[in-house]
Amino acid sequence: TCRAIGIGAYLVRLGQRVIQLEESHIILTGASALNKVLGREVYSSNTQLGGTQIMYNNGVSHLTVPDDLAGVTAILDWLALIPKHRDALLPIMPVTDPVDRVIQFTPSKAPYDPRWMLAGRTVNGDTWESGFFDQGSFIETLGNWAQTVVCGRARLGGIPVGVIAVETRSVDVTIPADPANTDSEAKVISQAGQVWYPDSAYKTAQTIRDLGLEQLPLFIFANWRGFSGGMRDMYEEVLKYGSMIVDALREYKQVIYVYLPPNGELRGGAWVVLDPTINPEHMQMYADRESRCQRFTCLDSNMEFIYVTL
Repeated sequence: TCRAIGIGAYLVRLGQRVIQLEESHIILTGASALNKVLGREVYSSNTQLGGTQIMYNNGVSHLTVPDDLAGVTAILDWLALIPKHRDALLPIMPVTDPVDRVIQFTPSKAPYDPRWMLAGRTVNGDTWESGFFDQGSFIETLGNWAQTVVCGRARLGGIPVGVIAVETRSVDVTIPADPANTDSEAKVISQAGQVWYPDSAYKTAQTIRDLGLEQLPLFIFANWRGFSGGMRDMYEEVLKYGSMIVDALREYKQVIYVYLPPNGELRGGAWVVLDPTINPEHMQMYADRESRCQRFTCLDSNMEFIYVTL
């Protein structure tokens, strides 16, 4: 909620759970010091260097809040989902939504907001259409970073769980220009839905590790067509981050439910990193009758894919 400069910024990040006040900043070097080094007035404020428009968009901050009271509330809401100590029982709340209720929202073949599937939505102004988890329990984290993946925590029948879902719509990623470099320009990169990119693969792996440390059951709503394997994505280490997903799943000690929702699909490399044989003791996979799974075998780098529909 105040300044975090130099080693203070590292201490904030080492906590692994960052809730940032909208008017605060997390920086390594102040704007005035950088201007002296550069010999000209480049940066106008510390917020320009490490405000929420930087730290929330790049995944350093998990949540943003408008004031201190909202920050404390967010901390308490987060702690309410976590066991009071390691290996303790989960903090189960009284059931607000019956676990045998009908999930009213049905994912379509057309792109949709995955949060509707998780948390439900209001339609026609006043009609509630329920989602998978208890009403009002879903809390999204890292919302502005790697937006092709949606992650957070929720309750199901009062039981706290971790959540990872897939954005089916295309998103635009804005890379800001650096005022210190006169040749630098802001870039807008379009990312397709249902695809793992380097940033979203890293977000997935980090979220799985975080939820594992919180000892929460994990729901993965699998709806991926695969990894983006273009030259730039390979250079930006999509292979390494995809492998980190496998490592995180292998080390997970709580139950993991991999679920293919209606009209969802799981193909190729996406199947590989979510295969239940990675952690057979804890992973289970389920699929809706309207979903599709495809594994491929590539016998030669110059050959076309051979698809096997399951």
